Amino acid sequence: MTDQSDPAQPPLAPRDLPFKVDLRRIHLAVGWIAFGLPLSLVAVAWLPTVCFHDSISHFYFSPVGGDILVGALGFIGLLLVCLYSFDAAGCEGARRWTRMDILLIRLAGIASLLVAFVPTTGTGCDRAETEGARAFLTGAEGPSFDFWAVLLGRSETTGFPLDAVHYGAAGVMFLILAYVVLRVFTRVNSEAARREGNRKSLRNGCYRVLGRMILGVVAVLGIKMIFGTVAPDVLGFWNRLNLTFVLEAAGLFAFGLAWMIKGRVLPVFEDAAARAQPRAA
Repeated sequence: MTDQSDPAQPPLAPRDLPFKVDLRRIHLAVGWIAFGLPLSLVAVAWLPTVCFHDSISHFYFSPVGGDILVGALGFIGLLLVCLYSFDAAGCEGARRWTRMDILLIRLAGIASLLVAFVPTTGTGCDRAETEGARAFLTGAEGPSFDFWAVLLGRSETTGFPLDAVHYGAAGVMFLILAYVVLRVFTRVNSEAARREGNRKSLRNGCYRVLGRMILGVVAVLGIKMIFGTVAPDVLGFWNRLNLTFVLEAAGLFAFGLAWMIKGRVLPVFEDAAARAQPRAA
């Protein structure tokens, strides 16, 4: 048996490991977390002391929702950054992936971490002061909802450029994930997808709908940010209906569903050749 601790020996590639790295389980984990994040925040908003914030990002300032938000985005970000090796390209389930695809997925993971740890400014709720915000956000003159201003000891609102980092990272994350769903997942990435009885057309149809849905969310939110600077009344109406939260939730649902389909969340998406075969009598 080869001593793998010997520095002269080449490192093991994923296909040579003594255990199986199942990409499907990774896809399912990412998908379930993304799909469940908005639902978890809606459940938190039903608590009597928590208000419904204008956006998913603004739930950072809620007592329980902030922990869920940072935990979920941190989990997704770390998975995307760490678990997709360049050696995964060409493996079963990722046969037509490229090194550029892996690089973009890692970049999406970094963007997810930036969204989590560079929070937006402001409460996103008129009565947020009564929620009992996180203790470390409390300043000498009362609650502060600008994390970086408090951390840096500033009395004025931070605003740009940190807000730009937060929203820019969110846009980059969604755009890359839309690319992955539309251009990477739709390739023939497994042997079973080539054989008779495959469900590739069904999966690709779902990927195209969900990927375009993510792009539509990014486009509408971009238009909203432009109009919000020149039409504050429209922005006030928009926020009263929590439309930013609704659109962000739709984008996360689409992203989560696409990755769950990639992980074969339901038997209907599985190719016949990949199903467990009955034992001979």
